[in-house]
Amino acid sequence: MRRYFGTDGIRGRVGSPTISADFAVRLGRAAGAVLGRGHQHPLVLIGKDTR
Repeated sequence: MRRYFGTDGIRGRVGSPTISADFAVRLGRAAGAVLGRGHQHPLVLIGKDTR
């Protein structure tokens, strides 16, 4: 797991073998499953650094 997460979240270049579209889909599904447990209306905030 350390290869995916840095101290400030997921680190890596989009489109690389590590951060592929498939990885993003699998991560989103896993996060949704975990964050949605026990909540009727879970909320997720997604942001990006435009630098």
